[in-house]
Parts: sequence; structure tokens; C-alpha cells
Amino acid sequence: MKDKDYKEVLEKISTPIAVIISKEESTAKKARSKSDFENNFSIHFVNESFEKIYGDLVKVGDTSEECVEKLSKEVDWYKMASDCMETGQQQMETFYSTHANAWLRVHMNSTKSGFIILAVVNVDKDKEREQQLLRQNLRLAALTDELSSSREELEKRLESITFLNEQLEFHAYHDAMTGLSNRQKLKMDFDEWYKSAEENSERFGMILLDLDNLKMINDSQGHSAGDEVICHTAEILKRFQNENLKVYRYEGDEFIVMMKGINSQDTILNAGDMLLEVMNDEGIDFSGGIAICPDDGDNSDDILKYADMAMYEAKRKGKNDICFFKAIMRERFMEKVSIQSKLSRAVMNERFQLYYQPQFDVATNKLRGFEALLRWYDDEIGWINPEQFIPIAEETKLVIPLGEWILETAISTLKEWIEKYDFDGIMSVNVSPVQLKKPSFIFDLKDLIKKHSISTHNLEIEITEGVFIDNKNEVIGLLNQIRDMGIGLSLDDFGTGYSSLSYLQLLPITTLKIDKSFIANITDKSGVEANITDSIISMVTKMGLDTIAEGVEKNEQLDILKKINCKNIQGFLKGKPMPKERCEQILGGDYELADHL
Repeated sequence: MKDKDYKEVLEKISTPIAVIISKEESTAKKARSKSDFENNFSIHFVNESFEKIYGDLVKVGDTSEECVEKLSKEVDWYKMASDCMETGQQQMETFYSTHANAWLRVHMNSTKSGFIILAVVNVDKDKEREQQLLRQNLRLAALTDELSSSREELEKRLESITFLNEQLEFHAYHDAMTGLSNRQKLKMDFDEWYKSAEENSERFGMILLDLDNLKMINDSQGHSAGDEVICHTAEILKRFQNENLKVYRYEGDEFIVMMKGINSQDTILNAGDMLLEVMNDEGIDFSGGIAICPDDGDNSDDILKYADMAMYEAKRKGKNDICFFKAIMRERFMEKVSIQSKLSRAVMNERFQLYYQPQFDVATNKLRGFEALLRWYDDEIGWINPEQFIPIAEETKLVIPLGEWILETAISTLKEWIEKYDFDGIMSVNVSPVQLKKPSFIFDLKDLIKKHSISTHNLEIEITEGVFIDNKNEVIGLLNQIRDMGIGLSLDDFGTGYSSLSYLQLLPITTLKIDKSFIANITDKSGVEANITDSIISMVTKMGLDTIAEGVEKNEQLDILKKINCKNIQGFLKGKPMPKERCEQILGGDYELADHL
């Protein structure tokens, strides 16, 4: 049908229809996309009936996009047109047009030539409105079901999120191994308790518990055994938790007990003693330190620091005990910090000196040799006692480079004395347990001996009982290597530690030094120390060991040592520790010794 023909036909139709949407035949038969439809189709013809009823609702020349704007955006016109052209079947849609202010129904047909005919009619508003409301209600009902389902799903998700948050919060403030509150929770609780204590003029305290000898358990039985002890400790502490007493795992083998409602020091001390008693009954020893807020400090950092100082005081006194913080501890701590700072620089700059104290044969009065002793003079403090700085050097591992310097210096001096004075005595050098356990110790010692070409029978390594605390078998193996090199081994401070005479049979030592604490009271009328010393000397002499009595300062002490056949002596009676130059005066025969034996 030609264009003129269908226009004449449609003009004669009285029904308000008749919008023809057309396009060039090359693109009219199918809108390939939504944009094709909107851009390439336009109004080609409007019949007279349509113009009378709807005016210029749509007019010739309007694009598809303009028609959609005037008719309704809610209708999927592109889909209608595509379905119409592809199937050849009529498509229908009802909608409300704000431009026409009426409910309209569009019937869409396609022609063989690719034209689309739209027949537009008014519909019963009320009836259509009911249908529209019905459709809306159905959609609302479906939406309600969907929302209900969504709400249930949302509630499940919220429950899951809440549970997850609770889990995250628990892990954030609790120790994974023991389940106890951790140090973050401790800080929060401390701040809360401090605020309450300040408002109500109350006091609360903190006990820092450190398990004794856990390292020994880890080394001898494995870390799993150590973990079991930690968990067992936690379970014991949990029994005591209440609103006035809270327990925390601070770190490693350290726990914190925080207690409020403290009327006096006895209140928290009694609680600590009770914990100690229960722990001991279950095979656990600990050292504890107590600090009280606000008496000792007003913040968690200070209270923890002071409780830690008190705990170390308990360890220093023998462990498995509880001590209160005292101001003197803070002074000692500051002194320790000062020494530690100076010690590091002193090691780096080699600000130390070696002094040498002579040892003599009791029977012959001949010089046995010298013990090399470390001395440190600081320009600000003056002479610093080795008992102050050696423990710090061991704790910080500075004793390793310091000990290497001592060995190098002592062996170098020994070599010089052998060559210069024909010295054939002993150079005894103290070696720290920390230095001895350095993996390369034996190799370093061999290198020094080779470097200075000394005879090993002139060298003696002096150790203390502390070397046997961790791994006895490993240390004994190491000492045997030293003995196999021909170097002597001297055990210092015998009688002050935990060893026994029978224990000496396991050690490859050559000399036993009797501690000065026995010698100091050897002249007492009770004769206790004299009898003990006599027994020790008699036993070890039969074992083939040399003996040296330390701290001999009086002739009366010397007389008793002669009677009980002590082999050698060392002390102020025969010579104080002295610098190298003064020792060389003795070796050169230019220095008059004190009284002769």
C-alpha cells in the first residue's frame, strides 16, 4: 500500500486512533537496539480523529524519544515495537498520560512494509484505576513478602555480624592461649578503676607474677611443657576472679592480679600469700611484686614498672616470694639504667682495665699465679664495683664482647710475662656463663692460644655454678673440650649455690675455690665454718683437685688453712688486685711482698 492510500484509509476512521510511526524501509523492519528505536523512528502521520481528541499530544515529525516523553516513560515501547515487528502480532499497553490527563490504551500493529500503526483509545478511568490499584496491591504484596524475607535474612546477618563482633572483641582483649584478659584490657580496666578510686578516695593494687624457672622447663622438657605450666597457672588464677579481683596474662610467663578495696598493705599481701600457697601446692613457684595506686603512682605504666622492680627484688632474694615496691628500688633502678648506658659506651671505647690478684702456695709461699679481675673507672661516678655492672653486662649480652676483650688481654699479658720474666705460673680468667654458651667460644679460644703461642697449662678458665643452671649435659661437654685442650678449670664460689660434693665428680674441674664467706668466719670459736671447710678440702683433695681459699685477710685464717691442708690462698693478706705494672714489679723481684708465709 502506498503512503497516500493508507493515509486516505486512516482519515476515514472515526475512532481516535492513528498515529503511524515510520522509517525508511532499510531500517524500518526492525529496531536493532533501543537507541535505534529512539533515534531512527519518528511520527509520519496522525489522522484527523486523533488531532481532534488529543490535539498535539503527538504530531508529525516527533521522534520516538519525544513520543515516549509525552505518552509514558513507564511503558517499554522498544520491547513492544520489537515484539510487534518480529511476531506480527498486536501489542497492547494501558497507561496514564499526564499530558492527555487520561488513561490511554495503545494497540500497536506492524505492516509488511515496516510501518508501525498506533491506535490510541481512551479507557474507563475508574475501571482501569481499580485494575491499576489491584496491580499495585499485588506488587505491594509481593514487595511485602520480599521485604519480610529480606528482613529475616537481614536479622540473620545482623546476628552473624553481632556474633563476629563479639568474637573479635573477645580476641582483641583476651589472651589466645589462656583465655585470660590481656594487657590491652588491663590498661582499660586500670583507667576505669583509677577514675573510680579518685572519685571515692580508694586504693587498689597490682601484683605482677613471674613464674620461676620456666626457661629450665622449656629447655629440658620442651616448650609444650612450658605452655602447660602457663595454662595451669591461668586456670588457678581464674578461680580467684571476682568483681574486686581481676586477672590478666601480661606476656610470656608473667601474669597480673589487680585488686581493689585495699584498706591496708596486708589486704593485698594476704591475697598474694594465698595465691603463692595454692600455686606451690600445685607444683608452681613464682616471684611476685606489689605496687599500690595511688600510693606508688597514678598511671598504669608506673605501677607496672614498680611492681616489676619489686618482683625482681623477690627473685634476687631467692625466688618464690612476694615483695612490696619501695622507693629504694626506684633509686637502684635509675642507677642501673645509668650504669647500663655508660656500660655500652665503655665497652665500645674499651674503657676497662684488668687488675691481677696473686695466688700463693700455702706450704711453699711460692707464687701460683694471678687471677685476672675486671675493673672500671668512670670519670663521673669513679670506680664502679663489678658486682654492679657484671650482672647488667650479662643481662644485656655486653658481657660477650667484654669477655672477649678480657681473654685477649689476659692471654696477651700471659705471653708477655712468659717471654719477659720467664713466668711459668697460672693466668686464671673468669668466663661468664653467657660468654661460655656462645657457639663459637671454643673456636675463638683456640684461635687466641694459637695467635699468642702460649702453653695451655699456664691458662685456667674460672667458672661459677651458674653455668649449670640451664643444660648441665651440654655444659659438661663444653668443659670437657676445654680440658682436652690442656686448660685448667676452676670452680669459683663453691658452697654458695646448689651444688654438692658428689656433684663435683661429674665436672672436669681441676681446682675448687672456697668462697670467702666460709673463710671470713673460719676462726669462730664454734668451729662450724672451720669444720665445713676442713671437710670440703679433705674430700676434694682425695678427688685430686687443687684448692684455693679466697678472701684470706688475717694470719689467724692462714694458720687454720695450713692445719687443714688447704693448697693455695688468695686475699688481701698476701696481695690485693693490682695493675699490670705492679705485678711486673713482683715478677721482676723489685717489689717487696707483704708478710712472708
